[in-house]
Amino acid sequence: MASILLLGAGATVLQVSGNPIMRDVSAPGMFSSNLSLGQSIKAIGSSLGFLLPPFAVMAGMDWTLLFPIYAVLILITTGWISKLKVEEVKHEDEAPASLASCLSLLKNKYVLMMVFSIFVYVGAEVSMSSGIPILLKEEFGIEGFSLWLSWALFFLPILIGRFLGAAILTKIKPIKFLFVTVILSILGVLLLILGNTLIAYIGIILVGLGFANIFPLVFSITVDKLPERANELSGLMVTAIVGGAFIPPIMGFVADSSSVLLGFLVPLVCLIYILFSTIVASKK
Repeated sequence: MASILLLGAGATVLQVSGNPIMRDVSAPGMFSSNLSLGQSIKAIGSSLGFLLPPFAVMAGMDWTLLFPIYAVLILITTGWISKLKVEEVKHEDEAPASLASCLSLLKNKYVLMMVFSIFVYVGAEVSMSSGIPILLKEEFGIEGFSLWLSWALFFLPILIGRFLGAAILTKIKPIKFLFVTVILSILGVLLLILGNTLIAYIGIILVGLGFANIFPLVFSITVDKLPERANELSGLMVTAIVGGAFIPPIMGFVADSSSVLLGFLVPLVCLIYILFSTIVASKK
């Protein structure tokens, strides 16, 4: 349990510190694109990492041997990063971040709206990733292979979408791209709920492509609005990923009370809220 807590705390610190640093090393106008590219590299690990334990078992290894491998990779990364020289951008009115300064930002309605967008987005993503294998099994009768198929239909499009997003964001404004990605996600969930097997597969792919860039876009748009509060915003945004622990149980309750398909109305509502936030943010 202590090990899991330390891993979670370390990953949180990495994200809180890493996202503002990306802004410091990005050329003007490239923050959103670079953040999406960074999320793309991260997605390689998150998309492929869960496949390693089954491979280890198939190879006759104890899957727990993966932890020393992970530790070595982290040590290599730590040594690599220690060589970097980053000049942090300081603003005249910027004060050291504190818990009080972070919480005080929530009094800003715009910040609260965008932080809650991250909350519901992460909740929607976790709901989709956990619900798709169940959907494939209970609605379409796909067992055993469902884990691999859900990876191909959902996680692979997320990986591809983030690399594409990094390129697209060099051509169009982040807020416009956020609008497109949210609409794409909503369309995908609707196809998933209303369509037959083939249409549902297309819907899952569209959701993956749409989900790919929502987090870096919401993050970068918010930070660009208040660059002098980048550290506090980073802390709030990363804290908001706790939505991944709150939204899925709601989806599970709806699914148990009705059907697996109707359970996907929960991430749909989350996406509609993000669409609303995007429209409001575009007018700021």
